[in-house]
Amino acid sequence: MLVGTAVHAQSVTDWLRKMNRAADDLNYRGTFVYVHDNQIETMRVARRTRNGVTQERLFALNGAAREILRDQQRVWCFLPDKKMGVHQYRQASDKTFPRILPRDIGELVENYSLELGAHERVADRDTQVVKIVPQDEYRYGYNLYIDNSTGLLLRAELLDAQGTPIEQYMFAEIDIGGVIDDSQLEPRTPRADLVWVGDQTDEQPVASSDLRWVVTDVPNGFMLSRHIRRLSPMRNQPVEHLVYSDGLAVVSIFVEKKMSDSQSEIHGLSRMGAVHAFGTMVNEYQITVVGEVPGATVDRMGMSVAMK
Repeated sequence: MLVGTAVHAQSVTDWLRKMNRAADDLNYRGTFVYVHDNQIETMRVARRTRNGVTQERLFALNGAAREILRDQQRVWCFLPDKKMGVHQYRQASDKTFPRILPRDIGELVENYSLELGAHERVADRDTQVVKIVPQDEYRYGYNLYIDNSTGLLLRAELLDAQGTPIEQYMFAEIDIGGVIDDSQLEPRTPRADLVWVGDQTDEQPVASSDLRWVVTDVPNGFMLSRHIRRLSPMRNQPVEHLVYSDGLAVVSIFVEKKMSDSQSEIHGLSRMGAVHAFGTMVNEYQITVVGEVPGATVDRMGMSVAMK
């Protein structure tokens, strides 16, 4: 029985490692849908890895006009209806569909059970379902639909404690491999047509000897993975940013001086799709905790943020 269990676990991790390699190495273009809060967003995507450099363009096919360009360090969001663009450095996580797992799959087994599911068809391709089941109430579960041939993730379902999908990503059609030329990675809206806001400088790591804020009550498995200071792009004032992760779930904690406008304050728990946010005030500082995790997680962490 123990031998069979070990073989089963190894086969699951093989699938997940194959999925990670595919997300890193493959070129693809296609259309996927993002379902959340009884809404459906449809996105066109093109992604290319060449000479170790990854580039990606997403273009919304419904709703407000928008497109997103990404590489390993930066994100540009084009909002032509608002005549605005937003530029950001990647601070918290490189998790974006179809790459959603840590590079070290071994991190998952401390907080999740990994199971092989059924075989399903997605975008007219055969897939293997892998189930990621949380071991407590402080993180969500996943159903992952992995392409049999290439290992690329074609569908992902984020699940609540009852196993009900909270949000889903799913390719409707996809072309894997082949050449992605430069024109497919260029924005439709010229950059010069928009007013740009965003990070003025890259993030500045905070040394352990210079920590001013700590979280004193953290659910098992979550570790401080990054602690930075930067300027808020919208308010042009310093923000301290702590990032906690269990290898899959990511929670961001933002600390900034209270603004004179009380409308900018955030209090209590709120939710949008799978994302929960919690806000409170500590010593004239606004504390905001945000993560794609259950409400109990951001509430617990937010209530324990303290000045060192």
